Amino acid sequence: MSLKRLFAALSAPLLAILAVLAVQPAAGYAQASEPPAEQPAGPAHFVVSWEKLKPANEKIARKLRHSRAVERVVSAVNALVQVPQELGIVFTDDVEIGPAYLPDQNGQELHVIVVPGHFLRTEQDIFRKALKGVKGLSVNQAVRYATQFVIAHEIGHALVDQLDLPVTGKEEDAVDGFAAYLLTSERQFGPMGPVSAGLLFDGLSTPANDLDDSDFADEHSMPQQRVYQLLCWVYGSDTKRYRGLVGKGGLPKRRAVRCADEYKQLRSSWDRLLAPHHAAPVAA
Repeated sequence: MSLKRLFAALSAPLLAILAVLAVQPAAGYAQASEPPAEQPAGPAHFVVSWEKLKPANEKIARKLRHSRAVERVVSAVNALVQVPQELGIVFTDDVEIGPAYLPDQNGQELHVIVVPGHFLRTEQDIFRKALKGVKGLSVNQAVRYATQFVIAHEIGHALVDQLDLPVTGKEEDAVDGFAAYLLTSERQFGPMGPVSAGLLFDGLSTPANDLDDSDFADEHSMPQQRVYQLLCWVYGSDTKRYRGLVGKGGLPKRRAVRCADEYKQLRSSWDRLLAPHHAAPVAA
């Protein structure tokens, strides 16, 4: 599957919608000149920190930081759920692994989400290739949207650990679901995160002829499966608005008929899982 071909094929019905969402910063993102959002006060919550990165990584990180894209996801989660301790989300060049939630390392408790600076550059490189000739979505926008999904995904891992949430099946699939649930449920985000993440996963995927046992044994589902699942959830969230995702180059019709029910199940499941952990309203 090539999402670039999908984007090109759906440029009229889909990218017109995405372009409208992308130029409404008041509903989703702050202007690049604005400072990062203030971290919430009060009970334990997720906190974002940005370390100084290598020059090769700093430019894209600065754009992401000033967009407040990550802080908006974190604010939405902090308003939704209460965690038992403060959890950091750190953008750093001091680690190579990740993005990842690290509950511990070498026997030491960490409970931190790390995002290495080189990952942002990898996103940028993938989107430069994938979006060449595609109108309606810029590279910087795609990096912001995809990073929002990735952060929400890693927060999902943290919630499973911190809140002892039950998981049946692969945890990676479950927290893909959490990220889709969070971003499609919030008006300020919409479909852009899951769709851009699908494009990222497509760019990271191993060519079919090069697959080996390690690809099939990985804890993640195959990238192409993740892409179709994300498209299904987005389509299922509003089948009329996102009907352009179905058909040639996109979701097969035989799968699309299930997506509204799958999305309904996704929202119901996460609503029930998080209900006992809802954050208390902040006093005025």
